[in-house]
Amino acid sequence: MKQIHYTNEQLIKWLETRWPDVRWDKIAKDLPPIIWRSRWDKLAEKFGLPYSRKYVQNLDCRGEGPASVKV
Repeated sequence: MKQIHYTNEQLIKWLETRWPDVRWDKIAKDLPPIIWRSRWDKLAEKFGLPYSRKYVQNLDCRGEGPASVKV
């Protein structure tokens, strides 16, 4: 089974390019160093991340999501 994750830095950089007017640095310090895509929905709810896990997965498939790391 593949587990997909993003580093905190990758995710924040991606968010800043898509929504440059939002202060993502404020939540960057509270996010874990590794963001597992399987836990995206919980983190989205807690920290206000956009989209759902499934939509982020679709973005990844199109090469438009955060640069994912496969384990």
